[in-house]
Amino acid sequence: MVASTDIKFYVHTNNSAPQLQNVYGSMIDVLNACLVNGIQIGTVSSLTASDSTVTAVFSAPHKLIQYQVIKITGANQAEFNGEHRVLTVPNSTTITFELVTLPEISTATGTISASLPPLGWEKPFSSSHATVGGKAAYRSKNLLLSSRPFLRVVDEPDAAYATTYAKFAKVGIVEDMTDIDALLGVQAPYNSSNPNLNWVGTGSGTSAVNGWARWYYASSTESSNASYSIDYQAPTNGNCTWILVGTGDYFYIIPEVRVGYSAGFIYGFGSVDSLISVDNGNTFLSSTLNAKDASANTHNILRTPLSADNTNYCLLHRNYKNEATYAIANAKSFLSTVYSGYGNILSNDAYSGLSAFDVYALEGSVLRAKFKNIKWLYSNLPYANLTTVSFGEQLFIAKNVAAMNGQIGQVLLKLGDLS
Repeated sequence: MVASTDIKFYVHTNNSAPQLQNVYGSMIDVLNACLVNGIQIGTVSSLTASDSTVTAVFSAPHKLIQYQVIKITGANQAEFNGEHRVLTVPNSTTITFELVTLPEISTATGTISASLPPLGWEKPFSSSHATVGGKAAYRSKNLLLSSRPFLRVVDEPDAAYATTYAKFAKVGIVEDMTDIDALLGVQAPYNSSNPNLNWVGTGSGTSAVNGWARWYYASSTESSNASYSIDYQAPTNGNCTWILVGTGDYFYIIPEVRVGYSAGFIYGFGSVDSLISVDNGNTFLSSTLNAKDASANTHNILRTPLSADNTNYCLLHRNYKNEATYAIANAKSFLSTVYSGYGNILSNDAYSGLSAFDVYALEGSVLRAKFKNIKWLYSNLPYANLTTVSFGEQLFIAKNVAAMNGQIGQVLLKLGDLS
């Protein structure tokens, strides 16, 4: 069983989960729920303990997935309350979890409810657009991190960019802020010749350039290939799938980006495990790094950061010399020229075991950091999407991701250590 509840995950099918739609503000809604507010799951009809194992019965389908972390509140017996990782899901209205201490009585009393608790980030600054969407700034609360820059998110209409075009949130790392529009210190990405390139659109019509680092969540499909996209083409209305996995220090969010596409793009933000002696800029941002106009075919851009290492790069808040400039890092693993989960590069069978490897940030020739709790697979889609996988003494969830030229790959995201 996974004992710790530090790593949490959320999916679009959870009760009350916000949806990524062809509507501005959708990304901020998901981030608010997962990082800051949590998601209400429903009323618990009964909590019954057998030794330390508790069976929770809900009054309606709970739509929880095994190993998600829930928070119980309202029980009169304190040992039932708090965060617990789902142990099993016997049916649509029942789950089990384990208590740290044995309860004094076997059946809890009170008005009991359950939620998916947030990762515990703060959102000190935000604003609302006059019509739809808005801006928000998020930051880890962990004061032990060597740096705590902000993730700034702009998810609202831009005057230069038609509201019928593809939807994405403009994102960036900002060293310090005193207001949602007061940005201080080092930013990533940043162009001194055009300081607003990442935040304010220019031009008009299909020649409009709107943002630089982007998290797409509603886009079109170019007819010749399901992985190609042109921003000025109107997205299909509907909900796109998503999963968000992380802790109070980092998170990955993988949105489908277009209705009916079976794989997502790995976006994310937060701390990395630095491999250099002094590192005050070890915060990453994985995004679609695209400062092209709305008519550009983005098939080479909309591949998966952190899943392919040919043309996909992640941003680091400062370079390895700790200078006042951001860095671009290449994602590297055991093999350097293949895509995760796309093609049987290495055997994966009962004799060889799982071909899964850590992912590192290579800044030029400097091995800068290791990305937290993500592994590349070198076998072709060995697991069903969102299947939990044991790898050594660790538990992961497999997620399908976009690889290249319409192909689908797969990565593993850690959920915890087995005990």
